[in-house]
Amino acid sequence: MRLRIYQTLVFLVILFLGGIGYGGTTVRFGILPVVDTLPLWVALEKGFFEKQEIDIRIVPFQSALERDAALQAGKLDGYFGDIVNTVLMVRSGLDLGIMTTAFHTHPKHRMFGIVSAPGSGIKRLSELQGKQVAISSATIIEYLLDRILLSKDLPFDFVEKLEIKKIPVRVQVLLADQVPAALLPEPLITLAQTKGAHVLADDRDLDLCLTVLALKRDIIKRDRSFVDRFLTAYDSAVRAINHDPDSFKGTMISRTRLPEIIRDRYKPPIFPEADLPSKKDVEAAQKWIIQSNREGRPIPYHRIVLTTTE
Repeated sequence: MRLRIYQTLVFLVILFLGGIGYGGTTVRFGILPVVDTLPLWVALEKGFFEKQEIDIRIVPFQSALERDAALQAGKLDGYFGDIVNTVLMVRSGLDLGIMTTAFHTHPKHRMFGIVSAPGSGIKRLSELQGKQVAISSATIIEYLLDRILLSKDLPFDFVEKLEIKKIPVRVQVLLADQVPAALLPEPLITLAQTKGAHVLADDRDLDLCLTVLALKRDIIKRDRSFVDRFLTAYDSAVRAINHDPDSFKGTMISRTRLPEIIRDRYKPPIFPEADLPSKKDVEAAQKWIIQSNREGRPIPYHRIVLTTTE
C-alpha cells in the first residue's frame, strides 16, 4: 500500500515538473485560423509534438489584436504571426524571438492578394485609385498592400486604407459590397472569387518572408533543447503535407477556415522547411516600420531571431 502511494506521489511530482500533458514541456501557442498554420495542426494531430515530448496547447484567435493582447498578458508562450507584427513586438520590448519562417512568398502560389468586391465593377488595380481597401494596420496586411503598390510603381496613398481587424468581418463586408476592395489571405481569396470578386494583384513576385513562428525567450532558459525539438516536429509535419497535400484538406477545413465549397478548387501551398528569415527579410520589415512611423532605428538581427547558441 505504501509503495503504491509512493509511486503515485512520484508520478504526480514528475507530471508537475514536466508540465501537464505527456510529461514534457507544455507551451500555449496562439494562432490565427489561416492556412499557414496547417503544419502546426498536423504536427499536433499526427503526434509529432508528442514524440518530441512537447505538449502544445494551440489557442485560436479571430484577430492579431486579440492574440497579441493574450501574449502581452502572459497567457501565451509563443505564437504564429507575421514578420512585421513580430518585429514590432520585439521593438516594443517583449522578449520574443522568431524560431522559423512559416511561409515565404512563392512564385507558384499566392498567399495574399488585393480583391475587389463582386459588385464594385473594379477589375484592374488602376481602377482602385482613391478608393477604400480594407486592411489590418501595422500587420503583414498593410505591409503587403504597400509592397504590392510599390512593385506596381504606385504611391502608398494610391488607395485609402480602411481598418477592419477581424478577417471574417473583412470578408463579409467585401462580399456584401460594403467596401470596394480588401487585402485577404488564401483560401479566402479563392472563396471570394467563387462569389464574383476579382483579384487585382497578389504577392507571388514579392520575394518576402510573410509569416513566422515566435517564442518567448524564457522558454529556452527553462528548456535549452526546446527549439530543436519543436522544429523537428514541425518539419515532420511540413514534409508530410508537401508529400500529399490533398490528404490534409479535412484538417484544413476543420482547423484553418478552408470553406467546404472550395475543397476541390483550392490547392494547399508548398510549405518551407524550418529556417530563420534572412537578414534581408528582417531589414525590409524594419525599414517599412521605421518609414511608416517616421521614428526609431533598426535593432540587431540577433534580437529578433532565436539562434541555437542561446
